[in-house]
Amino acid sequence: MVGSDIPPGELAGLRAFAVRVGCYAGHRYPERPQWVELEGTRVEVASVDSEWREEDRLGYLVTLRDGRRLLLYYVPNEDLWSGVVQP
Repeated sequence: MVGSDIPPGELAGLRAFAVRVGCYAGHRYPERPQWVELEGTRVEVASVDSEWREEDRLGYLVTLRDGRRLLLYYVPNEDLWSGVVQP
């Protein structure tokens, strides 16, 4: 990340929500998000555009197959995923 190291969705004050995420797990979990469940529907991740590690969570900027973009966060100590829809 460049600049402030705060993802754009958080700078804009967008709210995070709990989300179910399916991941590829090779030598570590989570290695790469493969799908998210939104409003009861599973949507495939078309691309992982960026990923980073923060002190207590992992972050992924993804583009979904339907064109929506999400910031996904995983907190390993809580085994918890959250998402922020990008405008």
